Amino acid sequence: MTDDTFHDLFPAFPRIDREWEARKQRLMALTADERVAAMRAGRLSYRELAHWSAVRPDEVPRISTGSGSTPCASIGSGGEFEWVAAFTPEIAEARADVAAQAANNARAS
Repeated sequence: MTDDTFHDLFPAFPRIDREWEARKQRLMALTADERVAAMRAGRLSYRELAHWSAVRPDEVPRISTGSGSTPCASIGSGGEFEWVAAFTPEIAEARADVAAQAANNARAS
C-alpha cells in the first residue's frame, strides 16, 4: 500500500511533509553562528525562523525595540527576536537609513 492509497482511505489523517522534515534537519545541522549568518543574509524562510526560535530560542539574536516591557522578558532575556523586530516600523526605517547611507558612501568612493 502506498502513501497515496493510505491517505485516500483515511483522508482525515495528517500527511507527513517529508520536505519540511528534511529542511528542519538541515537547519538544525548548522552551527548557531551559521544559522545567524543565514538569517541575516535572508536565506531562511519564515517557517524556518519560527522553528529555530521555538526549538532554540536562546540562540536567536534579540534586539531591544525600546518598548521596555516585552513578552520575551518572561523567558529570561529582554528584547524581540531580531528577525521579528526587522519588520517593525522603527527598525525597518533605521535599516533603510543605514542602507541608503552605505549606498551613498559606495558611490562617493
